Amino acid sequence: MIHRTGTGNLWTSVDINVFHDKTVKSFGGECLSGKAQHEQVRFQQVSQLRNRIDLHLNEAPKLRNPILIAGLPDSGRVAKIVLDHLIKTLKALPLGYLYSDYLPPRLLLGTDGTPDLMKHEFYYWLNDRDAGDLVLYTGDAQPILPEGAFRLSEAVVSLAEKLGVHTVMTVGAFITGKIAENPKVYGAASELGLVRELQSLDVNIIDSGAVTWMNGLIPGLAKVRNLKGVFLSGETSGFMVDPRAAVVILKVLTRKLGLQIDMRELEDQAKEIESALKRAVDKANPQPADSSEYIG
Repeated sequence: MIHRTGTGNLWTSVDINVFHDKTVKSFGGECLSGKAQHEQVRFQQVSQLRNRIDLHLNEAPKLRNPILIAGLPDSGRVAKIVLDHLIKTLKALPLGYLYSDYLPPRLLLGTDGTPDLMKHEFYYWLNDRDAGDLVLYTGDAQPILPEGAFRLSEAVVSLAEKLGVHTVMTVGAFITGKIAENPKVYGAASELGLVRELQSLDVNIIDSGAVTWMNGLIPGLAKVRNLKGVFLSGETSGFMVDPRAAVVILKVLTRKLGLQIDMRELEDQAKEIESALKRAVDKANPQPADSSEYIG
């Protein structure tokens, strides 16, 4: 178990609505009682907007050289699979969550029958080695409007800055429209040194096109704020949920960050997908029956 002292007040001048749950301490270390404390801090220059982002933060220890890894649902749910697997296998702890008018107007129902609004979640993981800690960010859905993608991405990068993050990484899908026998990893970075580092990890560099929505905006805004930004994407057809693409991304992350991650569950899912694909191909292209006759 790693014990570290708490952080200072993260939100002295941050453009977001922040709630500290009454059941935990605030980042400043003061115990909150009664109703949750509500700090009203509006986005700069958007005070007239109806839309809000409400962030609920738990107490967290001081993070050491943290790296943010983010991934919101995309084609093949590649990013979501990667983040969910990291959170599960690393046993990351909840840092907070946010609700927003920018997310789709849907009510999600849990396995126990209880409802919840769509939300995004933050987790943290303390590294017991010399490498940095991790902040993990994912959610139920991407925002429905471009403005929402920008505002939520700005909020994420703002929180990353306050947590002392120096490198922001996002993951996603590299859509080819065809099923690859051996999916590859494609990537880009905010500076040439990071590009060369990706190349040393056998990542194919993306030299044209664009990365859409939050998985692209987050590292882009990080660069604007002088943080390092990295994007990693797994090759996928875009036709189906694709754990194969998630596995190849995770293998790059484990090499880059020195993580020890059990990927057997995902690898088994990937093998099931491969078997299903093979059966589909065999069914679509049946071998002609042998028309020769045997006369004895």
